[in-house]
Amino acid sequence: MKRVLFLLISIALLAACSSKQKDQSQLPSDKSKKGQTSASLSLKDANDLLSKGRCFDAAQGYVQFLDKFPKDAGAWNLLGLSYLCDHKIQEAMTAFNTALEILPTYTDVHNNLGVAYMEMKNYPEAKKEFLVALQDKNYSKGGSYFNLAKLAFQEQSYEEARALAKKSMEFVPKQKDGLPQEPGPLLLYSLSLERLNRLTEAEASFRDLLRIDAGNLEGCYTLAGILIKKNQPCVAREYYLKVVDSDPVGDLGQKSIQALKSIQCSE
Repeated sequence: MKRVLFLLISIALLAACSSKQKDQSQLPSDKSKKGQTSASLSLKDANDLLSKGRCFDAAQGYVQFLDKFPKDAGAWNLLGLSYLCDHKIQEAMTAFNTALEILPTYTDVHNNLGVAYMEMKNYPEAKKEFLVALQDKNYSKGGSYFNLAKLAFQEQSYEEARALAKKSMEFVPKQKDGLPQEPGPLLLYSLSLERLNRLTEAEASFRDLLRIDAGNLEGCYTLAGILIKKNQPCVAREYYLKVVDSDPVGDLGQKSIQALKSIQCSE
């Protein structure tokens, strides 16, 4: 499964992550107001960089902010995310653990720490952190179940992954037709069904996925493989071609090109 499924789980929460460090019992002076405004702007700039995938530059912004506000748990969390985005796992772990030293009940950090452990293939520790996040009634259960589902999939526990992905979909926003707005949980659910050889269910699930995310290459590629197994080579060819046309030099594109060479289709 692509690494994109494991990274930047909390970027959507950037605006809410930073904690305030001023003394609420005192009115700040004009000088301190200017300093706080400048720091807020630098943090916003770093958040924007991270949301655009400029991981290294974002990390530099968070480091500058933390030089002024070293006890800001939210900024340490975001620094950890920027390192995670840049595949600097050990640095990410240090940042997340520093955030937890400042604020042990910071659930978002436990979630992100679990992602870091999963990147290290330390699945037992990852599961512990995800379960901590799941226990917080005020935290997104959809995200926690989704991460546990990804973990189960990585461990090739596909029935568990299927059930957890399905549970995750109960908590994510829905479209008018009842399908989830975000494709991640549905993709994982579909992949789990395919691994379990429940091909008819998997086919239907992948078709739902492509209704909400028509350009999902992993969905197109896996659905094509299912259709080959179900002796529908002409329809399978259409999905392989979608992958090739979208990304001919990518891994899935190259695999699709090889698969097309062996397809016999008279239409």
